Amino acid sequence: MKLTAIVCLVALLAAMSVITADEPPPAAKEKVEKKQELVKATFLITGLHCPPCTQTVEDSVRSIKGVKSAKVDWNSKNATIEFDELLVPSQKLSLLIAGTPHMMGGEMQYGAWLALKVADMKDKDDATWNKLKETLSKQPGVKQVAVYKAQSGVGVRFDAKGELTSQKLIAALLEAGFKATHY
Repeated sequence: MKLTAIVCLVALLAAMSVITADEPPPAAKEKVEKKQELVKATFLITGLHCPPCTQTVEDSVRSIKGVKSAKVDWNSKNATIEFDELLVPSQKLSLLIAGTPHMMGGEMQYGAWLALKVADMKDKDDATWNKLKETLSKQPGVKQVAVYKAQSGVGVRFDAKGELTSQKLIAALLEAGFKATHY
């Protein structure tokens, strides 16, 4: 009888492990949910003095953990970067680009402004643009905001503290009544 009870208990425990094996523990669930948050964003790159500078910035960006791809265009001075914003938020990425040693050396440096496109802004008045700029400027981690009316866009320059994501900026704009996306 004892042997039968032990066999039944083992069978019950085995069945329970099969049932719960499909359900990961809560900590593992959280990791699965936060697996990746790939973002494809445009950064306006400052400090590019010659075409080889683009390769210097590209190589630097591609070496950053969380960056999937990076392409810097000499003519537009824009970098299109695909990255996991959970590993490297836009603010941190911008600061890492700025920390890239300049190929000209000395006091020269690169910079990176996150570019966001804002829908339905081409014909808006200055007060609307000022509200948009003020909304972004209030976000912790934003150092400066530049408005590009003709392109219905804004450039965001970050300060050195924090880990602000582009998604947080887009959400803040949405809350203020603006629909923004990545370029």
